[in-house]
Amino acid sequence: MSEEIRRAVGLLADGVIEVRALADGVTHSGYFDDHTLLAEQVEALDADPSVAGIYVTLNDVNPALLARRANRIKLRLSRKDATTADADIIRRRWFPVDIDPVRPSGVSSTDAEHDAALGAAERIAAYLAEQGFGAPIRADSGNGAHLLYRVDLANDAEATALIKGCLSTLDALFSNEAVTVDTANHNAARIWKLYGTMSRKGDSTPERPHRRARLLAVPDEVSVVPRERLQHLAGLLPREEPPQRKNDPGIDLAAWLLDHGIAVRSTRPWQGGTLFTLAECPFSAAHKDGAFAVQFANGAVFAGCHHQSCGGGAQRWPELRGMYEPREKQKRKREEAPALPPVPVEDEHRERALAILKAGDPLAFLLDTFNKSHVGDRTVAECLTMSLASQSVENTNGLHVAVSGNSGKGKTHACTTMQNLIPAAYKLKGTVSNKALYYDDDLRAGTVLLFDDVSLSDDLQEVLKSATANFREPIEHRTLTTERKLRVCTIPERCVWWLAKVEDIGDDQVMNRMLTVWIDDSVDQDRRVLDHMKEAEAAGRGPEQDDVLTCRAIWEVIKEEVLSVRIPFARRIG
Repeated sequence: MSEEIRRAVGLLADGVIEVRALADGVTHSGYFDDHTLLAEQVEALDADPSVAGIYVTLNDVNPALLARRANRIKLRLSRKDATTADADIIRRRWFPVDIDPVRPSGVSSTDAEHDAALGAAERIAAYLAEQGFGAPIRADSGNGAHLLYRVDLANDAEATALIKGCLSTLDALFSNEAVTVDTANHNAARIWKLYGTMSRKGDSTPERPHRRARLLAVPDEVSVVPRERLQHLAGLLPREEPPQRKNDPGIDLAAWLLDHGIAVRSTRPWQGGTLFTLAECPFSAAHKDGAFAVQFANGAVFAGCHHQSCGGGAQRWPELRGMYEPREKQKRKREEAPALPPVPVEDEHRERALAILKAGDPLAFLLDTFNKSHVGDRTVAECLTMSLASQSVENTNGLHVAVSGNSGKGKTHACTTMQNLIPAAYKLKGTVSNKALYYDDDLRAGTVLLFDDVSLSDDLQEVLKSATANFREPIEHRTLTTERKLRVCTIPERCVWWLAKVEDIGDDQVMNRMLTVWIDDSVDQDRRVLDHMKEAEAAGRGPEQDDVLTCRAIWEVIKEEVLSVRIPFARRIG
């Protein structure tokens, strides 16, 4: 082991270095400028099972201290025997990151706890690489993980504050219920586990064994981290409470996160406030970890994500709040905004529609008018009519219809014929991209959306699933403008979907949300359709019939109200 100890010392120190060993209530210490002697004496000391751990100073020690215990280790220091103090450091050479697993004090880590610390070290190293840091020395402390970054700083109050700020940022971004970043390692005379020696905390058991600290990876060139990179890291999070905005009543962040369904992985005190580590990042789908929010003692809130691609820890609280609160704002806006004007209907057709609705049989009238253009398929027409009627029922999730049948048998014709009986402002058909629906400002609540199995893309199927699951509420889509401002787009509520399909589209979740009805593809139906076509061609094509215009007026009247429907006999339905 002396060779590994010698290698570790050669990496960590350029001049005089103090070795300090902690045993049962006593301290052993010596100063060395001869690394070979150091390795030999440390190896002998490490064999003593009473020694819990052997450490060395990380930063440049005043060479005059060699005379205290020159190239030798004194056992059991007395009170008058001094060790290295912060004032004895002449230059800072390392930015030390110690990741320790959370566990009871005085015991070694389990393998799972140990692995958690090593995994966290990899995430921190990746994050710091994004921040412009070079490759660190990676090491296993025996119970946790170490990262060592080369720096070149004076030993003064400014450098101490800088290192402290960097560790505080890493603590906020990466400490959680499983691991912590030790923020106490900011002082210049901090001692550090010597690699190649044993770490003995408590008794060694199969579940919590003693392990040897070791180097894991040393870059070919250990580059110095520029001071401005350290300053950037230290300044990512506010060290002082941000001022609370004037006229802002403030919020309870814990309650706000709960109310908006944002899961919190852990909560802990931080900088006089409370730090919430979020279970998933709300800013990006590219990763899950890294998001956090802080509420300071004065009520101010700071939120962000440590991933460089996701802001690198920058303030994103206004954006986070805007992502969730527009729902309430949009709802209030819709309630306050004047309703779209009704589609104009000629008085004579409206009067006839009202008469049919009050004293006639509106369903029979609609179906008979349908059959003047489309022969047969009465059941299909009934399903499509009930789908339209569901838009005016308050206590329903809507009725969406899939018309199935062989190619060329009239599926699309049946749907377009029924669409022809409703006002033009309430129908949409043809090819459309999935996002276009969200951006159509003219799309009304209660629109009928007609697609076939060619135009219904996979993305549109996802929109359909959202729409059918939230029939009574608008479907929201959040996106960023070219100025990177949040924009919330919506598909209005109470839209129904009609699908004319030849085969099963393959998505059970889509089909489970729809009422499937089959077109009549019998030989007799083909003959009736042919006879109807001949009759229509012989009569010639005239202007739209009065009955079609009356049907549109009927639907316009029905759409003026949304009513709750009670079915008294529902319990008797078998």
